[in-house]
Amino acid sequence: MNKRGRSRIWLGAALAALMSFALTPGAAQADSGRQCSGGYVAITFDDGPTTSTAAYLKALRDAGRVRATFFVTGTLAQAQPDGTRRIAADGHRIGNHSYTHPDLVGLDPAAAFAELRDTSRIIRAQTGRAPALFRPPFGSTDARTRQDAARLGMTEVIWTADTVDWSGISTDTIVANALTVRPGGIILLHDGLQTTLAAIPKIVDGLAERGLCAGKIVRSATPVEAWPGLTFHAKAARW
Repeated sequence: MNKRGRSRIWLGAALAALMSFALTPGAAQADSGRQCSGGYVAITFDDGPTTSTAAYLKALRDAGRVRATFFVTGTLAQAQPDGTRRIAADGHRIGNHSYTHPDLVGLDPAAAFAELRDTSRIIRAQTGRAPALFRPPFGSTDARTRQDAARLGMTEVIWTADTVDWSGISTDTIVANALTVRPGGIILLHDGLQTTLAAIPKIVDGLAERGLCAGKIVRSATPVEAWPGLTFHAKAARW
């Protein structure tokens, strides 16, 4: 075979490989600059890791290698270290969700700070990286809680779209609640629920129909309203 023939074969193979990648699930997420014309939103899961975490991670991969943020509790991370490590290995972010999931505002200062400190230590020991994001249980926060998070190098993250998935509602209702999110917003979901697990691909598809992609959480210079009377400084942006 002459040089020209070999070149044509090589070029054909290269084009075939490129087309194969373009049709592979997740290619749209990887090339988000053109696919995410509507902007970005953050998909977040609280209260893990659980025995369902591996299934959640698979659902996110199958939906297009979608990346999310998991706010883990220290006691659960300590009990299921493989879950925390799998979250990190799949490219997701891990946030601090306290050690025992209490209402931090009601604790004395030393106990409240320990809830955050101990969880950050566990996450760092399991993943090699301390968390940069923190979500207070129940969204209950005050100036002291935010100061504790800042002392540990974390940005406080609330949410702008509450799916209320913990309440026993159907998968379709969870999806509908999630899709109320606006560009730059943050969706609240929970680990360990079969209805939420089933909602993941439907949420991703619904966002895609609006030109929205899953993004990472970054600090916002301007305050974001979670609900009347509570603001925070975080938003979704491109990974």
